[in-house]
Amino acid sequence: WRIRFWASGADGYKRRSRTVRGSRMDAEKARSELMLEHSEDAPCPTVGQAWERWCMPDMRQRVASGELAQHSLKLYESSWRNHVAPTWSDTPLDAVRPLRIQQWISGLGASQARYATLTLSKVMEYAVRYECVSHNPMKEKYLMPSKTSIQRADSGVWTLSELGDVWKRVHGSWLEPAFILAAFGSCRVGESLGVRSEDVTITDVGGIPVALVAIERQVPSVGEVRTTLKNAQSHRTIAVPGRAGLRLAELARERDGWLTGDGLGGPTTQRRLMLAWKSAGMAHPFRNLRNSYETNARWSLRLPPWIVEPLLGHAGQGVTAQYYDRPSAQMFAEMVADAYRARPYDAAWEWAN
Repeated sequence: WRIRFWASGADGYKRRSRTVRGSRMDAEKARSELMLEHSEDAPCPTVGQAWERWCMPDMRQRVASGELAQHSLKLYESSWRNHVAPTWSDTPLDAVRPLRIQQWISGLGASQARYATLTLSKVMEYAVRYECVSHNPMKEKYLMPSKTSIQRADSGVWTLSELGDVWKRVHGSWLEPAFILAAFGSCRVGESLGVRSEDVTITDVGGIPVALVAIERQVPSVGEVRTTLKNAQSHRTIAVPGRAGLRLAELARERDGWLTGDGLGGPTTQRRLMLAWKSAGMAHPFRNLRNSYETNARWSLRLPPWIVEPLLGHAGQGVTAQYYDRPSAQMFAEMVADAYRARPYDAAWEWAN
C-alpha cells in the first residue's frame, strides 16, 4: 500500500509517501500514526479520533487473528456508540480528567458503567502508547453505581437426579440433543447448538458406553455458525458416559447434519432455544446446565479438577497443565467411564433409551 502524509524534513514541510506491506487496515493505521507524529502544531487527538484510528483497527485485527471474540467486539462497539461517544467523542485525549469521568459514571446504570469504563479505558491505553497523555486516567479508583437495584442472575444448579427429571421432560423433543450436550457434556449454550452428527462417535470402555463429541464450532446469539470458540482450549473432545452417551449416539445416527436443527437445514438459534426452555417452565436458565455439569462432575462423580477443567474447555492452572499436559480423547473417556462406573447415576432412567 502506498500512503501519503505531510511531514517536516531537511527539505522542509512537504507531502511525503511511504510503502506499507500488509492489510489495508495496517496501512490506514500506519498513516494515522505518521500524520499524528509529523503534523505541525497538530492538536491533541480527540477520544473519537483515537477510537477510529487506533482502537477499532486493532480490535478488528485481533478478531481476525482469533485473539478477540466477535461477540466481545460487538459489546465494545455497542458501549462506545451508546454510552462513551455521546460524552467523550469530541473531547481531546488530554482533557479526559478524573472528576469528569466520575460525573459521567454516576449517570450510568451498573451494567452500563461496567462496559463503558472498560471501553474508554481501552481508548486511553492507546493515548498513553502514542504519547498523547502520560497516564491513563481510567486507572484511578472510581465510585461505581450501586448494584442493589439490579436483579441478580439465577445461579441455581440441578443435581444429577434432578437432571434426570428434566431429561424426561425434553426426551424426544428437538431440545434433547442440546440438553444432553450441556447437562452431561459441559457445553456452553452456543457449543451445544454447533454439534453435527459426524462429530459424535461411540466407544466402549470396559463395558461402559461413552460418546465422544468433537466441539469445533458454535452458534452465537445472532445465529451464524462460527468455528472460532471462546478460547483456544474450547476446541476439545468431550466424553458423555452411560445412557446419555448412548442416546446422543442414537440421535447422531438418526439426524443428518445438525443435532439441533431449525428444520430448514441450518442450526437452531440461541434465542429460539432459550425461549423454548423458558416456555417449558424450567427451574433455571439453560446456561445453568453447564454450571450443573461442573458441580456434579467434581462433587458427585468426584472427578479431579485437572480432568474437569479441560472437559469444560478451560486452560489448566500451572505450567504443567498449560504447556505439557496433552491428554487424548480416549484418556478422557477412560477417566469419565471410571467415575461413572463407581457412581452410576442413571440406573433408574429406563425411559432414556
